[in-house]
Amino acid sequence: MKLFSLFGGAKKPKTTSKYLLSLDIGTEVMKGLLFSMSNLGVDIWSSYQVTQQTHAMRSGVILNQDTVLENARLCVQKLVEKLDPDEVPTKMVLGMAGELVNGISIRVSYDRGRDANRKITEPEANSVVENVISDILTKGKGELAKRLDTTEDNVEVLQITVTGMFADGLKVDTVVGLASEEIVLNLYASFAPKTYVAKLREISQALDLEIASIVTQPFAVSRSFAGSWDSQFSGIFIDIGGGTTDVALVQNGDTIQTQMYAFGGRAFTKKIAQAMDVSYNIAEGRKIKYSTGELPQDLRDEVRRLLAPDVQLWLDALVVAMEEFENVPEFPAQFFLCGGGAMLPDLKEAILSYPWHKHLPFKRLPKVLLVTPDKLDRVYDKSGLLIHPYDVTPASLAKFYWDVIRQPNLNYLGTY
Repeated sequence: MKLFSLFGGAKKPKTTSKYLLSLDIGTEVMKGLLFSMSNLGVDIWSSYQVTQQTHAMRSGVILNQDTVLENARLCVQKLVEKLDPDEVPTKMVLGMAGELVNGISIRVSYDRGRDANRKITEPEANSVVENVISDILTKGKGELAKRLDTTEDNVEVLQITVTGMFADGLKVDTVVGLASEEIVLNLYASFAPKTYVAKLREISQALDLEIASIVTQPFAVSRSFAGSWDSQFSGIFIDIGGGTTDVALVQNGDTIQTQMYAFGGRAFTKKIAQAMDVSYNIAEGRKIKYSTGELPQDLRDEVRRLLAPDVQLWLDALVVAMEEFENVPEFPAQFFLCGGGAMLPDLKEAILSYPWHKHLPFKRLPKVLLVTPDKLDRVYDKSGLLIHPYDVTPASLAKFYWDVIRQPNLNYLGTY
């Protein structure tokens, strides 16, 4: 029995619709995509976003569920309005972010002993993965509960993904057919409080949509970037949303750790609103125009001056988050920024000017790349709407699900 069906990650669809939805329930903006999958990758057919009210979310956490539900209903309605009834999707992929969501990397070694000279069969490879994931689900919840500062019965495992495989020290795409003594698996597991997952479940039920997967957003982004699976690739991905900043560390093609902290673009908007004595909406407009270079010079200089202390606070929080990464002998000298907040030029400048080598093991001065959807692997935009860095996350959620369907035996998805 394949791992994907063994753990209940897939259910029989209600219809034969080829379409699915991905939904990024962001603090500032809810972003959704209509997509389909083929052997080549993910095709994006429509995109829509809804600005969240300030009372709806805070730091990635749902505050007003009724408001978030209405926003989700509007988003879904707009995405499917041109479809025939039998084409309307029944499944959606949800992204999670914020300090309630945790992700850990796990490295497991399996010694084949006397069987080292015998080639590994597909059933043996599947059995190893199944046993490892089963152990995590049954024995690892205590450690996960400590990280969330909650009880073990309030831990919901969202996903467990095999991110890398090694046979006798060499990285391989599959161990099947190899005569190896030692198999090493790198896995990424994400989890959150059941109480929060329950809110997402209630929203999906109200929308009459099945949750195909809930995935941590920084993980999805880091795995979707073209080339990030390559054993020569390393980088630090930073998804700057409205209420949170999510960080993922990739080393040698493996997403090994993620960190999330409650500081995003909304804090900068609030500072402009307070300091300039304008409404939140006007402040948001000024921030966007500042980011795109459309503000008059005098206003631009004033906004830059006003935001400087908060930019420094954001950078300080990023450094603290990266200090939480464990056992990193050397950080990769490449940052990849996405999300709506990434458009603020001051953040890129702050990263480039920071003396990283004095605080963390950087041996080279880092570079910064702004990630747009065209940089994603096997994501094909049929809509022509995916342009901005904030389109990266919902597209990455869709790409993650494509990976799951393509390699079900390397993934566990929670039952929602």
